[in-house]
Amino acid sequence: MKPTSMCLVQMGNKGLELVKSYPDVLPQTIIDEIVVKSMPLGAKDGDFTSNVISEDNAFSSYVFSIPSTFGRDNIGSLVAVFDNTNYSANDVRKLFSIIISELRNNNAVDITILAEILPTIFKSFGNKNVKIKISSVVTVEIDFTDEEKPMDTKEKIAKSLSDDMW
Repeated sequence: MKPTSMCLVQMGNKGLELVKSYPDVLPQTIIDEIVVKSMPLGAKDGDFTSNVISEDNAFSSYVFSIPSTFGRDNIGSLVAVFDNTNYSANDVRKLFSIIISELRNNNAVDITILAEILPTIFKSFGNKNVKIKISSVVTVEIDFTDEEKPMDTKEKIAKSLSDDMW
């Protein structure tokens, strides 16, 4: 299921603030609620939360650290907003955690970069193959196909034994 919107939130000088919303279709009251609830008190890198807002909306957010060249790291949240609660929070968690992990592996976890690729992340929801161009050098590619790899003989024997036991 595709989200209705995505948001990027960060801890600013005066508290939590919206960096970007894409597409910009959410009413300000919903955005205000998302900003406050997307990073619960004491949230840390890797935390994931899902919440219901208003009668018709729900969201899932993934908290990540934003490295700083001076001082301590900042914290941000990538948020997917849905028009109902009938979506797979686990798929959202997987997509967001892989994206942040790949960005981290390429030293590209930056709020400006995330704001630029937010539309691409939004459009990639529901796709089995995600390809996000970060720069002319870095492209994040994620394969979500559910194909199982073929089992070798030892794996088949182990599975057969476990099936017989249960």
